[in-house]
Amino acid sequence: MKVSTIIVNYNTKDLLKQCLESILKKVIDIDYEVIVVDNASIDGSEVFIKSLFPSVVWSNAGGNLGFGRANNLGAKHAQGEYLFLLNSDTILENNAIKIFYDYMLTHKSEKIGAIGCYLLDAEGKVNLSGGVFPSPYSEIKYLYDRIFVKNKDRNLNIDYITGADLFISKRIFDKTGGFDPNIFMYYEETDIQLRINQMGYINRLIQGPRIVHLEGGSFGSNILSFNRFMMSQRSFNYYIRKHYKGLDYIIFRLTMIFIRLTILAKPWSFAERIKAYSLVIKG
Repeated sequence: MKVSTIIVNYNTKDLLKQCLESILKKVIDIDYEVIVVDNASIDGSEVFIKSLFPSVVWSNAGGNLGFGRANNLGAKHAQGEYLFLLNSDTILENNAIKIFYDYMLTHKSEKIGAIGCYLLDAEGKVNLSGGVFPSPYSEIKYLYDRIFVKNKDRNLNIDYITGADLFISKRIFDKTGGFDPNIFMYYEETDIQLRINQMGYINRLIQGPRIVHLEGGSFGSNILSFNRFMMSQRSFNYYIRKHYKGLDYIIFRLTMIFIRLTILAKPWSFAERIKAYSLVIKG
């Protein structure tokens, strides 16, 4: 088995069906398996998907474990030399899994930890595909890019690849210990790829694979929802507490508070704004 594709599902049976159909249609000339880890969905996902895709390995998480812990569970079942962590709200437009695998084989002389591609939105435009590790500098750059920069994507080594399409050798994944189980969702891919980087490996976005990412499928269409922000901010707070100490932590916290409060102009209620401000300031 060359590649184990792991997809975490949480009440996204229709999106998952679309994703699995694209895999079966586009992926050829490589031995692979698909593992679906279900986070206690209540939309009939299991019966629906099993009836349509009997070859898929189905694993019930027994509860909503979040993204990282569910992928850790999927990795325990994986037989492949490589893991391809794929969101259920994605569609493969070409033989992406084979392209990722071949790239890893032809670049074995380089210390590559993980790779991904430039994701596309529903209109075929480049979508968020990765970023830099959070720091005071990256927070300031984030604010600058929101205001002045329209297209930031380019072909390059990158700090972290978005968790929507993360291709990594199982050996390296196991060496890191997998995703931090303390992070329910958001920044888990940033955290594991920081640890990969600290082990001396690089992460890279490559051209070739074409994957559409219908971002926020598990949250509906409102990707700027209050609940999503609160979940993300809690993970962000944990991330900087974990990786920054002393004066570095204090500087980061002050920078983050200034930046986050500057951009928190969301269409939320007064009570929601107060909760959001409190979470940012509390850290």
